[in-house]
Amino acid sequence: MRKVNKIFGSKVRWLSLFLILVFSLFLVGSTGSVFSQGVPKTEICNGLDDNGDGHIDEGVDCDHYLSYLVDKSINPVGVVLSDQFISPTDFKLDLIERLFNPVKKIHAGLTFNAKRPDLHYLGYRLQSFVPFTPRSVLIENQFEKRSVVVTKPHYLLSPTGKRKIGIPIDKVLSRVPASVADKLLATIVPPIPKDANHYLCYDLEPYEMAKGVFLKDQFQNRQFEVVRARYLCNPAEKIHNGKVSKIIDENNHLTCYEVIPHNPVNLPVLTHDQFGVKSLKAVRTEEICVPTIKTLLPLGCNLPDDHGTAVVFDAATKYQNTGGQLVVVEAVLGTTGLTADALLMSSPDTVVTRAGTPDLGETYTFETEILSMTLSGSGRVLNLPTNGQITTTPRTPGNPVQSFDTDMHQLQGQLPIGDPDFDLLRFTAGTGFGLPSPGHTTLTQLPDGNWNVDSFFDITYRIDFVGRPGGAWAGQSGSTTGTIRLENFCPAP
Repeated sequence: MRKVNKIFGSKVRWLSLFLILVFSLFLVGSTGSVFSQGVPKTEICNGLDDNGDGHIDEGVDCDHYLSYLVDKSINPVGVVLSDQFISPTDFKLDLIERLFNPVKKIHAGLTFNAKRPDLHYLGYRLQSFVPFTPRSVLIENQFEKRSVVVTKPHYLLSPTGKRKIGIPIDKVLSRVPASVADKLLATIVPPIPKDANHYLCYDLEPYEMAKGVFLKDQFQNRQFEVVRARYLCNPAEKIHNGKVSKIIDENNHLTCYEVIPHNPVNLPVLTHDQFGVKSLKAVRTEEICVPTIKTLLPLGCNLPDDHGTAVVFDAATKYQNTGGQLVVVEAVLGTTGLTADALLMSSPDTVVTRAGTPDLGETYTFETEILSMTLSGSGRVLNLPTNGQITTTPRTPGNPVQSFDTDMHQLQGQLPIGDPDFDLLRFTAGTGFGLPSPGHTTLTQLPDGNWNVDSFFDITYRIDFVGRPGGAWAGQSGSTTGTIRLENFCPAP
C-alpha cells in the first residue's frame, strides 16, 4: 500500500509539474503583455497627452496661482498638520505673508485658465520646535523635471474666499454700530471655498532658472520672468479647534517660483477662511505657483556621477524580492511546499565587466555573485554562487532624469555540493534562457551631482531540485517555474 501511495504521489507530483511547465510556457509566450517593460508616464498639467491615452491633462488640477506679499501680523493660532513628509505635528501661525490669486497663465504657446476662480489661498507663516529632516524629491511640471531638496516647513496655505474692495473696510466698520457692521459684513464677505486642499509648503534649496510667462489675474495683466524656485507645497491634513480638514486631492502639489518684476499693486481685499474675516492689502507680486507631480526618491539609493550618468550595476548593487517569494518546492495535494526570499548581492570574488556605452546601450556581465535564499519556516539561508548578464537600452548622459528599459538576459546559480537537504538546487532566469525578465531603471540627478537610482526586474525563473537522502526533502525532486519582482535594495546610510 505504501508503494502504491508513493507511486500515486509521484505521478501526481509530476502531473502538477507538467501543468506548471505548460503554464510557464504560456507566460513565456505572453510575457510581453503580462509584464510591461516600459513605465507609463504620469499625466501632468502641461497641455500634452503624457500617458498616451488620447486625453490631455485628464484627472489633474491645472489651476495656477500668483502670490502677493501681504505681511499682516495675527494673534498666534495653533494647528496640527500632517502630510507625506510628517506625521501630525503642532504648529503656530503668527503672520499672514501671502495672498494667492488664481491666474491665467500663457507659456510655450499654451494657455491655462483657472477652473476655480473663486478659490484663493492665504499663506500663513509656520513656527514649530519639531526638527525636520531634509528630503530629496523628484518634481515634474510644465517648467521642468528635476530633483529638489525640501529643507523645512514654511507656510500653511488655507482655502480662502476673496473680494476686491475699493474702500478701507476696517475704517468703515469702526464708525458704524455693531449691528450695522454685522449686516454690512454679511452682504460683502465672500464664502469659504469648499472641497479644496490645504497645502503645507516647504522651503527648497534655491536654484535659478529662466522662463517667460504671461499672467493675468484680478489685479494685473503682464509678462513676468520666472527666476528662482522657492517652495514645494504638499496636500496636507489640518486640525484646528477639533475640526479636521481632510486632503481632497493627494496627487496635486504646487511648486512656487519667484517672478520678476515684483510689481507693486497696493490693493485692499477682504478675505474669509477658517480663521476668520480679514481686511488685507496685496502689496506686490512675489511668486507663480504651478501644478506639480511629486515623487519621493528612495533614501540611500544614490550613486556617484560618471560622466553625466551613473554605473547601473557594480559590486555594490543589491536586488531583493518584493511582493512575493520564490517557490522552491511546490505544495502538492496538501503537502507543505517551500518558499524563500531572495537577495542578489556580491561576494568577495565578484567580478563585474561593463561593455558598451550609455548612449548606445550597455552590457554588464557578472561572475560569482551570490543569490541568497532565506527559506520560509526554518530561516535557513542558502547561498548560490551565480553568474549573469544585464543589458540596458540607450540613455542620454547629461539629462537630469534618465529613464530606460533594462533586461536580465541571464541569471544562473547552483547550490554547492554538500547541503544537508538538497543534492541539487539550481536557479535559472533570464531572457537568454527563454525566461523573459524585463526591467526598468530611472536615474535622477541630485542637487549634489550624484544620482538617485530606482531599478527593478520582473524575473521569470525556474528552480530545479533533488532532495538529499535523509534530508527534509528526501525522495522528492522536480522543477518549479514562476515570476517575481526584484528591486534594487539600498540600506539606509
